[in-house]
Amino acid sequence: MTVRTRKRVRKQRGYRTHGWGITRPHRGSGMRGGVGNAGPKSHHKLLVIIGKRPPIGKRGFIVPPSVVEDVPTINVSHLEAMLPTLLKEGSATQKANVYQINLIELGYSKLLAQGSVSAPMNITVKYASKRAISKVKAAGGKVNLKE
Repeated sequence: MTVRTRKRVRKQRGYRTHGWGITRPHRGSGMRGGVGNAGPKSHHKLLVIIGKRPPIGKRGFIVPPSVVEDVPTINVSHLEAMLPTLLKEGSATQKANVYQINLIELGYSKLLAQGSVSAPMNITVKYASKRAISKVKAAGGKVNLKE
């Protein structure tokens, strides 16, 4: 049994807006402000300010990770807090009230100066800040910089 229906193509023939109210909405991507990066410098500016869209254009420079040297650091105060554990493990030794610590063997490359030092320590490390060296010297120890 055949059902006779009108073709859909002919439904809105002769009608200017085709049921969309005004002509603009059904013209490609008209009511959406364009597709992709259309109009990024004008009507998408608000989305950039709100943070829902990244700014258009290139900014800055990213150093390749292969060029950047990873420098694991440790602070003087953390090192002093770790002393009992390091002595138990055998990573540090004590000679005449002076602790001998090799930070290169422990996996640290740089000694930083945050905190205070009360115990005298002889520390071997690749890099150290000037303040860290002066704090260790003030406590009665010394820092050996080794490449």
